[in-house]
Amino acid sequence: MPPARRPASPARTSTRAATARRRAVGPATPDATLDLVSDSLGYAIKRAQVRSYEMFFRQLGQDDLSPARMTALSLIATEQQINQATLGLRLKIRGPSVVKVVDALEALGLVRREPVEGDRRRYALALTPAGRRKLQQFQVKVAAYEQALAGGLSEVERRQLIDLLERVAQEPQETR
Repeated sequence: MPPARRPASPARTSTRAATARRRAVGPATPDATLDLVSDSLGYAIKRAQVRSYEMFFRQLGQDDLSPARMTALSLIATEQQINQATLGLRLKIRGPSVVKVVDALEALGLVRREPVEGDRRRYALALTPAGRRKLQQFQVKVAAYEQALAGGLSEVERRQLIDLLERVAQEPQETR
C-alpha cells in the first residue's frame, strides 16, 4: 500500500495560488506614471554616493579608515579642542554612533581623549602623531580619488556641484 500523502501546508498552498494568479494575469507591464526615480534628486544623490564609495575603496584600498572615520579624523585635526558632541553635530550622527567612531579611531591609535580643564565630564579629542601621519598619507590618495570622482567635470562644474550639494544638505531656514 502506498504511503499516505500529507496535505499541503498553508504556506505552500498560498504560494501555488499566487503563482497561478500571476500566470493568469500575464507579465506585468511597465507603468511610467509610477516612475519615482527618473527625475528624483534624492535617487541621483544616492547613486552618486554609491559610486563615490566604490571609487573611494578602489582608490584608497580597504584600509582601516572608512569615509566616515577619515572625515572624523580630519575634523579632529582641523578643530582644536573638538569634543564628541560637536563631532557628532559636524558628522550629523547621534551620540552612540559618534562614540563608536571615536572608539575605533582611539583603538587604532589615531586619536586620544584629553580631559577638558574645569569640566571633569567632558573630553576634547586630539590627533595623535600616528593620526597625523595617517592623514598625511591619505592626502595624496584623496587628491587622486577626488580627481577621478570629478573626472567628467570641469573645475567650474565641480565647484558648482559642491556648492549646490551644500545648499541641498543645509537645514531649511525657517520662513518669517
